[in-house]
Amino acid sequence: MPECSLHNLGVYELMKVLHELHEMGYQNLRWMSYVAPNGLSLRCHITTQDHICANQEIIFDERCNDIWSASVGVMTTGIDIQPFVKKFIQENPDLLKIGKGEDPEYVEWFSKLLSHADKGDSPIFYQEFWTLPAGYIRVGNNTMPTPPTKMRLVSWNIDGIKAHFKTLKKLIDELSPEIICLQKVKNITDSPEFEINGYIRACNSRPYAGVVTYVKNCIPCNFSKLDDPVLDGHLLKTEIYYPSFTLYNIYAPYSNPTVHGAIEHRRKFDDKLKSIVCTTPDRQIICGDMNIVVTEHDCWDGKYQRNQANFHEWERQNFTELCRKGHLIDSFRVFHPFSKEFTYFFRNDPEVRINNHGHRIDYFLASRSFEPQISRAEIIKDYIVSTNNPILLEFKY
Repeated sequence: MPECSLHNLGVYELMKVLHELHEMGYQNLRWMSYVAPNGLSLRCHITTQDHICANQEIIFDERCNDIWSASVGVMTTGIDIQPFVKKFIQENPDLLKIGKGEDPEYVEWFSKLLSHADKGDSPIFYQEFWTLPAGYIRVGNNTMPTPPTKMRLVSWNIDGIKAHFKTLKKLIDELSPEIICLQKVKNITDSPEFEINGYIRACNSRPYAGVVTYVKNCIPCNFSKLDDPVLDGHLLKTEIYYPSFTLYNIYAPYSNPTVHGAIEHRRKFDDKLKSIVCTTPDRQIICGDMNIVVTEHDCWDGKYQRNQANFHEWERQNFTELCRKGHLIDSFRVFHPFSKEFTYFFRNDPEVRINNHGHRIDYFLASRSFEPQISRAEIIKDYIVSTNNPILLEFKY
């Protein structure tokens, strides 16, 4: 972590340094500040959102060169900042590399924060005894909403977490998602070897099925498994308190007609899921391997009406009814209405992947009220150790 050489500056001057960096095109750089435990200084940080959890916590890694830190005892010194802007640029090439880009919403928010600091008001994002409601910071004797922020979720049928745990950690290092939902993890119960640093987790295990949800440990949430044998190993509920929404991580049972009871299990699961979704308040996200091909664009040859698992008409009707009654959108189709991109490739055959002979059976469904906030909904194509590709959803709040 870079050491601070700008120790002669006050909080206001340090904020002006960041403002100058924004003007120079480094708009992905963000500010975080809070009172030191001894109460004698303000700890100031310049970093990117990937190191900030819900605007309340900084993720520190001693090996990290992407978080700039300073402890400042005064609000302002009146010193000319221009030489210090040059010094900051010289000393933080790694941070500036990832800070390059445009984020006009954040720049506008930070300009308002800077105007408060100009009056001598210290910006405090959190403190030991926090009295403000979630989503607000204290600025002197006033409050401001926390900055516009994005939350990134990844869902993946990993087809055995034991076999692909190293690949999972690589994906997390690359994307730094706030939430990861995994399906078909199989029966791992609460095995400690599958803990991930910086995340809390809950699992609903079952042989040949099983779901696990990881949430960054600074995001307030509550996990729950619904006590129902039909849902066992197939559904995990997470209530996120800020930003407030309900998340369902699901692995829909495969309606294999050659397996006794499989179709009946799937029908019961669909009915239970519809009931749960329709009785959940607005602001919900349902993600996972839903084992359904919905439209002609979701299978490589366009033949989506077949009498086989994932293609049954009753499965499609159940999916459509789920979306209608739950007021849900298929986030991927909002951004890619006619795309022929797929998440599942038969037996993970390399030739099948090369020829793009796949199906889309993994989804991020979201309440319609999320639609204006969703900024990305994609299939991640460079993680191919499983039969299924990971999928990504990103929204602003």
